[in-house]
Amino acid sequence: MNEMRERSAVAPLTVILLLATFCLSAFDITEHDYWWHLATGKYILLHRAIPHEDVFSYTATRPWVAHYWLADVIGYALYRLIGTPGLITLNALVVALSFWMVFTTALSMRVRPLLAAIFTLLAVYASRSRFYVRPETFSFFFMALYLSLFYRWKRGGSARQLFILPFLQLLWVNLYGGGSVIGLTLLFCFTAGEIANYLFSGGRTPPEKAGLAALALSALAAFGLSFVNPNTYRTVFYFLMSRDPVFRHIVEWRHMELRELLGVHGLFLLLGAFLIIRFITRADFSELALFLVFGYMSIDAPRSLPFFAIASVPIIAARAQRFVDPLVDDAWWRRHGKWMRPVFVLGVSLFTIWYLRKDVGKFKSDYEFGFGVNRKLIPVQAVDFILEHGVKGPLFNSYGIGGYLLWRLYPEEKVFVDGRVEMYGTDFLKTYMFYWHPDVWNDYVKKYGVTCAIIDREPNYTTRYLDESPEWRLVFFDDRAMIYLRNIPKHSALIREYGYRYIRPGSAGLDYLDERLANPMTAGEVIEELRRSLHDEAYNLNAHIMLGHCYTRLGRAYFQLALQEYRAAARIMPEGRDIQARIKLLEREIGEQVAGKTY
Repeated sequence: MNEMRERSAVAPLTVILLLATFCLSAFDITEHDYWWHLATGKYILLHRAIPHEDVFSYTATRPWVAHYWLADVIGYALYRLIGTPGLITLNALVVALSFWMVFTTALSMRVRPLLAAIFTLLAVYASRSRFYVRPETFSFFFMALYLSLFYRWKRGGSARQLFILPFLQLLWVNLYGGGSVIGLTLLFCFTAGEIANYLFSGGRTPPEKAGLAALALSALAAFGLSFVNPNTYRTVFYFLMSRDPVFRHIVEWRHMELRELLGVHGLFLLLGAFLIIRFITRADFSELALFLVFGYMSIDAPRSLPFFAIASVPIIAARAQRFVDPLVDDAWWRRHGKWMRPVFVLGVSLFTIWYLRKDVGKFKSDYEFGFGVNRKLIPVQAVDFILEHGVKGPLFNSYGIGGYLLWRLYPEEKVFVDGRVEMYGTDFLKTYMFYWHPDVWNDYVKKYGVTCAIIDREPNYTTRYLDESPEWRLVFFDDRAMIYLRNIPKHSALIREYGYRYIRPGSAGLDYLDERLANPMTAGEVIEELRRSLHDEAYNLNAHIMLGHCYTRLGRAYFQLALQEYRAAARIMPEGRDIQARIKLLEREIGEQVAGKTY
């Protein structure tokens, strides 16, 4: 009877867990690694070879360790069949399956279904920022599977199942070699922890010698099989490249800041530490190793946070159950569980819907629910301009957009830099971080013969030198990217037709336009340039704001036109408080103007 009651309790929690995780994992493509992974898979299938030297960039000098080669091949093959929407769907399904395994692992440790569901969903929310469509998803799946097999063995399962682990490690290292070190870390924690449990059992039943030997042998075999990949030892030790200080400038590799530990991540760290100390007399050394090692990794780099969340759920949930048991008995759970479970399901449903909708319509949302491409954050139109007008390089591009550019432009054009940072070297990246300095820029032009620059809309005014230089001319801009052409004969026709003389979209302010607007001769030309830039209303927020500014500066007779532009900007970015403030000010000014005329 109790078993049937437990199953009836698990079913709705499983459904809401799977649905919530799937929905939180399904969002429009925003990051650029997705594109160069597709390009890599395409290249491998086309050439029937795994590249060891770069083919996509003309500046990369380091060997290419394509440790994700098999995932890229599978990804591109699936892309040909089901496209981006299908890949987003499959990625969300794998993420949901991974956290379902985490949930079932917690249940197997005699944790109440409600507690297991709560901690699993907290882990999902903590990890969402890493649910991109990229090979890393395989690491979530394998880690959850490793934990499931390990805990099944600890509960008295057959030691023979441990010999599955080396073959899983072989698959992992070829699907996503850079992440397979997680598997080796898990096996190290398992083995070292269980040896410690055997030596210092502390009154608990120690692991059997045969099982311990099987675990150690499996770990050793997994380590050996990790070298069976196209790049052998380079794949196994790929993680060491993140130790280079230059990588700390990349968001996902930087150290966690204190304020970032105030969310679910910090809760897991504090709660886990408290519960482990609370039950220290019944310490399990393998779980202690898992918590400490992956806790440290999550603080060391944000990209490791999901692995800590996955590893810590069974550890925290089992100890939370021990903490709660003396306070409430089975009768209490039977009495209150009937209403707590449906309330939990309803609460999770409503919170997930709100959580997904809070980003809807926002101008720069990295995680907007959907199954397509977020064109506000991907330079689709800039590349369309390049292809439509046959612009030829060598081209310079910002780091962030390199992945999409090589997907669209290769093999006709190669990129300057992209997200495969390990191929460029520390010295190159250190110099690149100051590309906007005139000396660095001129050296690039001289060394590489750069004739076209595609630069993303970064917060700092990095294009000042290009805007002020007579050698370069802006020919395209939208909310995602700007295109500058070198003023040379092969670009003269394009510059005559599309060149901007007055507009500086990278500028932090708009005051530079005021002098031009004060002159009736140039004011009309400024307005004409801005009107021409509205090639697609949905992706030209900045152009609307600049037009609103210009019409406002031209005087009261143009206030109505300024109001129209700011309202257009508000439709693109409804959360923009500054835009809303300008609209209210103009409405008040126009209202007073109308009232004055009426009077």
